[in-house]
Amino acid sequence: MDRDHDLGVTVGTNPTLQTPPLDTLPPLRTTDEVEPALLSDAHTWGLRFTDAASIEDVASALLDGYRGKPGQLPLVVTPNVDILVTLEDASPSVKATVDRAAVVLADGQPLVSLSHLAGDRLAAKLAGSDLTAEMWPRLALEGRSMFAIVPSGEVGFLLERKHPECAWRRAPLLEPNESTLMDTFAWQCVLQMLDMDRRPEFVFVGIGFPKDLLLAKSIIDQWPADAGEPPVVLAVGASLEFLTGIKKRAPKLFRMMGLEFVHRMLTEPRRMVHRYLVKDTRFLMIVGRHLRK
Repeated sequence: MDRDHDLGVTVGTNPTLQTPPLDTLPPLRTTDEVEPALLSDAHTWGLRFTDAASIEDVASALLDGYRGKPGQLPLVVTPNVDILVTLEDASPSVKATVDRAAVVLADGQPLVSLSHLAGDRLAAKLAGSDLTAEMWPRLALEGRSMFAIVPSGEVGFLLERKHPECAWRRAPLLEPNESTLMDTFAWQCVLQMLDMDRRPEFVFVGIGFPKDLLLAKSIIDQWPADAGEPPVVLAVGASLEFLTGIKKRAPKLFRMMGLEFVHRMLTEPRRMVHRYLVKDTRFLMIVGRHLRK
């Protein structure tokens, strides 16, 4: 572990920030043996969602090398009701990044259950936490390289214990409008990834929206062209905290009934009560707007 004095962030595994000679970097894992499956799209709520029957289908496509269609970013985003509400007032660059993401998963039962009112009907809820829980053990079992951007050093150490091939870096406290500091931190993450024995295939960004999205986009944009393709970046919110057990997910019955928000209000009342009972009531206005069309 080391301490970065520029932004005061903790790093784990290969913390040196010297850029290695790019011609000495090992190649990314190839997928010549497996042709990645194409994922279908569905258009609803003003977004292009990835439509799949199960999270296993999405995980398998990503693990087999799916990076999206031409012009899309190697980026996974997981909008829920709160993110959909946040996008109402988001900057054009944030909305454009969501539009260009290779994989956009509906991470909320209301988005799925009411999707036919706003466009195409979605097949299933595809949660970022379920995707992380599905991919992580498979990546660990195969010894594939990963990188994680975490909200605390505790999360980073627990992830590294689960999978030694995972390097990590703790995100500093940044506001979404601090673009210069965001880009600086993203570049430090890129340098750390380039300095790894094996460059990561996947980067899990476990901080809140829209900071995770902006950071993911900055990493992709700053990835050196002569270093090969950038890794697939997954903006998965609190999923890493659920994976390590620092936070507890709602019981499966709650999740199946679309009541995960109730559990989160009970376990994190100071943050979640205002989010769900005040801010996210704007979702009803969004539904009404689509009904009037």
